[in-house]
Amino acid sequence: MDEIDFQIIKLLKENSRKTWKEIGESIHMTGQAVGNRIRRMEEEGIIEQYTIAVNELKLGKSIQAYIMIFLKSNQHTAFQKYIKENPDITEAHRISGEGCYMIKASVSDQVALNHLLDEIFKFANYRVNLSIGKIK
Repeated sequence: MDEIDFQIIKLLKENSRKTWKEIGESIHMTGQAVGNRIRRMEEEGIIEQYTIAVNELKLGKSIQAYIMIFLKSNQHTAFQKYIKENPDITEAHRISGEGCYMIKASVSDQVALNHLLDEIFKFANYRVNLSIGKIK
Protein backbone atom coordinates (compact mmCIF):
# COMPACT_ATOMS: atom_id res chain seq x y z
CA MET A 1 0.00 0.00 0.00
CA ASP A 2 1.27 3.43 -0.89
CA GLU A 3 -0.15 6.94 -0.82
CA ILE A 4 -1.85 6.46 -4.20
CA ASP A 5 -3.69 3.38 -2.94
CA PHE A 6 -4.91 5.37 0.07
CA GLN A 7 -6.11 8.15 -2.26
CA ILE A 8 -8.00 5.61 -4.38
CA ILE A 9 -9.65 4.14 -1.27
CA LYS A 10 -10.63 7.61 -0.06
CA LEU A 11 -12.26 8.41 -3.42
CA LEU A 12 -14.09 5.06 -3.47
CA LYS A 13 -15.37 5.67 0.08
CA GLU A 14 -16.78 9.02 -1.06
CA ASN A 15 -18.47 7.44 -4.09
CA SER A 16 -17.92 3.79 -4.96
CA ARG A 17 -19.63 4.34 -8.32
CA LYS A 18 -16.83 6.54 -9.64
CA THR A 19 -15.28 5.13 -12.77
CA TRP A 20 -11.62 4.22 -12.88
CA LYS A 21 -11.17 7.06 -15.36
CA GLU A 22 -12.74 9.61 -12.97
CA ILE A 23 -10.54 8.40 -10.13
CA GLY A 24 -7.50 8.53 -12.39
CA GLU A 25 -8.25 12.13 -13.35
CA SER A 26 -8.36 13.06 -9.65
CA ILE A 27 -4.99 11.47 -8.86
CA HIS A 28 -3.27 12.00 -12.25
CA MET A 29 -3.21 8.38 -13.42
CA THR A 30 -4.80 6.48 -16.27
CA GLY A 31 -8.04 4.63 -15.65
CA GLN A 32 -6.29 1.37 -16.53
CA ALA A 33 -3.60 1.95 -13.88
CA VAL A 34 -6.30 2.74 -11.31
CA GLY A 35 -8.17 -0.43 -12.30
CA ASN A 36 -5.04 -2.52 -11.84
CA ARG A 37 -4.53 -1.11 -8.35
CA ILE A 38 -8.20 -1.65 -7.42
CA ARG A 39 -8.13 -5.26 -8.65
CA ARG A 40 -4.94 -5.91 -6.64
CA MET A 41 -6.53 -4.44 -3.49
CA GLU A 42 -9.62 -6.61 -4.05
CA GLU A 43 -7.49 -9.74 -4.52
CA GLU A 44 -5.51 -8.96 -1.38
CA GLY A 45 -8.72 -8.47 0.61
CA ILE A 46 -8.06 -4.80 1.29
CA ILE A 47 -11.26 -3.87 -0.55
CA GLU A 48 -13.85 -6.35 0.69
CA GLN A 49 -17.06 -5.02 -0.81
CA TYR A 50 -18.84 -2.09 -2.39
CA THR A 51 -21.96 -0.79 -0.72
CA ILE A 52 -24.30 2.16 -0.47
CA ALA A 53 -25.29 4.46 2.35
CA VAL A 54 -29.06 4.69 2.76
CA ASN A 55 -30.94 7.52 4.43
CA GLU A 56 -33.11 5.45 6.78
CA LEU A 57 -35.21 8.50 7.69
CA LYS A 58 -36.34 8.89 4.08
CA LEU A 59 -37.31 5.21 4.10
CA GLY A 60 -39.66 5.85 7.00
CA LYS A 61 -37.34 4.52 9.69
CA SER A 62 -37.23 7.53 11.98
CA ILE A 63 -35.79 5.84 15.06
CA GLN A 64 -32.09 4.94 15.15
CA ALA A 65 -31.31 2.88 18.25
CA TYR A 66 -27.92 1.82 19.57
CA ILE A 67 -28.41 -1.23 21.73
CA MET A 68 -25.83 -2.69 24.10
CA ILE A 69 -26.42 -6.43 24.45
CA PHE A 70 -25.71 -8.44 27.60
CA LEU A 71 -26.23 -12.13 26.72
CA LYS A 72 -28.01 -14.11 29.43
CA SER A 73 -26.32 -17.35 28.42
CA ASN A 74 -23.86 -18.71 25.93
CA GLN A 75 -26.27 -18.43 22.95
CA HIS A 76 -23.83 -16.55 20.72
CA THR A 77 -24.50 -18.66 17.63
CA ALA A 78 -28.29 -18.33 17.85
CA PHE A 79 -28.09 -14.61 18.61
CA GLN A 80 -25.70 -13.97 15.72
CA LYS A 81 -28.08 -15.83 13.40
CA TYR A 82 -30.94 -13.62 14.63
CA ILE A 83 -28.87 -10.47 14.04
CA LYS A 84 -27.96 -11.51 10.49
CA GLU A 85 -31.57 -12.32 9.58
CA ASN A 86 -33.19 -9.19 11.06
CA PRO A 87 -33.42 -6.39 8.45
CA ASP A 88 -33.99 -3.74 11.15
CA ILE A 89 -30.50 -4.38 12.53
CA THR A 90 -28.20 -2.37 10.30
CA GLU A 91 -24.91 -2.88 12.17
CA ALA A 92 -23.66 -5.36 14.72
CA HIS A 93 -20.34 -5.67 16.51
CA ARG A 94 -19.10 -8.20 19.04
CA ILE A 95 -17.29 -6.05 21.58
CA SER A 96 -14.99 -6.24 24.55
CA GLY A 97 -15.52 -4.37 27.77
CA GLU A 98 -19.03 -3.71 28.96
CA GLY A 99 -21.56 -5.91 27.18
CA CYS A 100 -21.21 -8.60 24.55
CA TYR A 101 -22.52 -6.87 21.41
CA MET A 102 -23.34 -3.38 20.19
CA ILE A 103 -26.01 -3.20 17.52
CA LYS A 104 -27.55 -0.38 15.55
CA ALA A 105 -31.18 -0.73 14.55
CA SER A 106 -33.39 1.43 12.34
CA VAL A 107 -37.12 1.17 12.96
CA SER A 108 -40.19 3.12 11.92
CA ASP A 109 -41.75 3.86 15.30
CA GLN A 110 -42.01 2.99 19.01
CA VAL A 111 -44.13 -0.07 18.29
CA ALA A 112 -41.46 -1.48 15.99
CA LEU A 113 -38.74 -0.65 18.54
CA ASN A 114 -40.66 -2.41 21.32
CA HIS A 115 -41.15 -5.46 19.10
CA LEU A 116 -37.42 -5.55 18.34
CA LEU A 117 -36.53 -5.23 22.03
CA ASP A 118 -38.97 -8.02 22.92
CA GLU A 119 -37.23 -10.26 20.39
CA ILE A 120 -33.77 -9.35 21.72
CA PHE A 121 -34.93 -10.01 25.29
CA LYS A 122 -35.38 -13.69 24.37
CA PHE A 123 -31.58 -13.84 24.12
CA ALA A 124 -30.25 -11.05 26.27
CA ASN A 125 -30.67 -8.07 28.51
CA TYR A 126 -29.98 -4.75 26.83
CA ARG A 127 -29.50 -1.04 27.22
CA VAL A 128 -30.86 1.33 24.57
CA ASN A 129 -29.63 4.73 23.43
CA LEU A 130 -31.54 6.64 20.76
CA SER A 131 -29.88 8.87 18.21
CA ILE A 132 -31.14 12.43 18.22
CA GLY A 133 -29.12 13.53 15.20
CA LYS A 134 -26.36 12.31 12.91
CA ILE A 135 -23.15 14.35 12.89
CA LYS A 136 -20.95 12.34 10.56
